[in-house]
Amino acid sequence: MMKELSYKIKNLHWTFISSVIFLSLVGLVMIYSASHAEGMKATYSQMLKLLLAIVIMFVVALINISFWQKYAYVIYFFGILLLIYATFYGYIGKGARRWIDLGIFNLQPSEIMKIFLVLALAKFFAERKIESFKDYLFLILPIILITIPFLIILNQPDLGTGLVLLLLGLIVFFVVGISMKFFIFTFLFGLILTPFIWESLHNYQKQRLLTFFSPYEDPQGTGYHIIQSEIAIGSGGFFGKGWLKGTQSHLDFLPEKKTDFIFSMLGEEFGFIGTLSIVGLFLLICFTGYLISNNIEKSFFSKILGISLISNFFIAGALNMSMVMGLMPVVGIPLPLVSYGGSSLVMYFIGFGLILSIDLTYKMNKEKNLTNIPFF
Repeated sequence: MMKELSYKIKNLHWTFISSVIFLSLVGLVMIYSASHAEGMKATYSQMLKLLLAIVIMFVVALINISFWQKYAYVIYFFGILLLIYATFYGYIGKGARRWIDLGIFNLQPSEIMKIFLVLALAKFFAERKIESFKDYLFLILPIILITIPFLIILNQPDLGTGLVLLLLGLIVFFVVGISMKFFIFTFLFGLILTPFIWESLHNYQKQRLLTFFSPYEDPQGTGYHIIQSEIAIGSGGFFGKGWLKGTQSHLDFLPEKKTDFIFSMLGEEFGFIGTLSIVGLFLLICFTGYLISNNIEKSFFSKILGISLISNFFIAGALNMSMVMGLMPVVGIPLPLVSYGGSSLVMYFIGFGLILSIDLTYKMNKEKNLTNIPFF
């Protein structure tokens, strides 16, 4: 057992691991800058969450990917139960009931559900014949698997996470090769539903969307967040003002500087060079994760799962960066691995653990020329 464990640890993709941990450490540095005036509490808290997330990543990585495929539906339904519990009995914060108090941190099941949904969809498509994908009736069950958590999350309310969940479902459909006609139909159907969706939105959600088009109409109100964010990024110039020397952030002009707008603070303190370096690190993680997933020849489940998980990471990063630069409406999506918070951090590290499991299982299968390796 110890020999096998040692072999597995040695054959983990350490370049990928180093990249995600380094980006997380950058997050700790920025969280300290955002909160050092209040003491070390936030930094210590995030450090503990990061250590927990890293441990979870290694545990997930050392388990054969076939285990996760076998129990994907069980994991999915466990996630649905967590969502329901959070909706009715969860902790209320910022006007929404979407957290479960675990003591160490408040768990947001809607974040973890992204991983659980992808697992279930990957299992569904991997265990069926590719020829059946052409039948649209075949898609009823996976659409139901997506719709159930989406409606629960929408009721919390959390529109941003709900939309990301829908987008993840569409990415899985694209990866497995569903006809483009389906995506065109989905787009047209979405356009038809737009007026009804608009009427169902809360007033603050409508205001966020309207503010995106004209933030300067209410610079002290609804447009304040994005205006201050753009000022912070622009004032950083090429090299930035220096760590702990940002004025927009440290004089409290920049809102949510530990979470949604931490990229703006990074731009102010480290400038264009700093933000470009972070974007480069994000792309390195995405590219490495994609290569790991797309090189899997023997497991369709692994390919679907890996590409979808790394796409989830890429989408969240792209949305957050676009949001703080005024290219997207403010939707409350944190910057992966960098923003303060436990649920999203744990969620991404579970995803990375699964990608590492895909890579490790493939290496062991290839070296031993076996189809089934006992999982640890």
